[in-house]
Amino acid sequence: MENLIAPPPLGPELASGKWKVHVRDLHGNITEENVSGKQVWSMQNRRVVVDFNRKGQPIKDSGGLLGSWLGSFSYDFNSLPINYTDWRKVPHYRKEMAWQVIQRKFWFDDPIRRKKYVISTLGNRCKDLKQRLWRRHRKNTLEESLVARPALVPEDQWRDFVHDQFSEKAKKMRERNIKSRSKLKIPHALGKKSLARKAHDIVSLHK
Repeated sequence: MENLIAPPPLGPELASGKWKVHVRDLHGNITEENVSGKQVWSMQNRRVVVDFNRKGQPIKDSGGLLGSWLGSFSYDFNSLPINYTDWRKVPHYRKEMAWQVIQRKFWFDDPIRRKKYVISTLGNRCKDLKQRLWRRHRKNTLEESLVARPALVPEDQWRDFVHDQFSEKAKKMRERNIKSRSKLKIPHALGKKSLARKAHDIVSLHK
C-alpha cells in the first residue's frame, strides 16, 4: 500500500480546525505544532505523537486528531472495501496494510499494545461509513439502489453492498437497532469527543 498523501476522493472535506499536538521526525526530534487532519495526510517522514491514558485510550488533541483522521481513511475503498458484511471478515492482510499506513502518519509509544485499539476504532469508522452510504443512497428497490451507486464507489463493491443491505439478516438487524435506540432515555451529549478525552480534560482543569 502506497504512502497516501491526500484524503480519499469521496471522503468529506476535513474540518479546517487544528489540533495542538507533538510531531516527531525521523531523527526523533519532537516539536509542538497546530495540525489539521488534512495536513496529516500530506506529512512525509513526520508523524503525530498519540497520547494514551493508563487504560490504553487516546487522549488530548492527538486522540481527537487520530479519530478524525481514521474517519477520513475509512473512505479509501481500495484499501478498505465496503463489500464485507462484518469487520471481522475483512482479511487480515488488509488490516495489516491499513496499520502500516496509520503508522506512517502517527507515532505510538508501544505499537504492539496500541494496534488492537486503533484497528478496532478503524473498524467502527468503516461501519459508520457504510451506514451513512446506505442512508444517503438507498432507494425503494434493490434495482433502484444499484443504479444509485456513488460515482467513486467501485461497481462490484456497491453491488455486493446493496445485495447485503436487502438481505433479511440486514433488515432484521436494522429493526433491532431502531428498537434499541427507541429505549434510550438519556441523549448522548458529548459530541465527537470520547469519554476518555473528556475525563482527561476534567482532570487537567482541576490540577
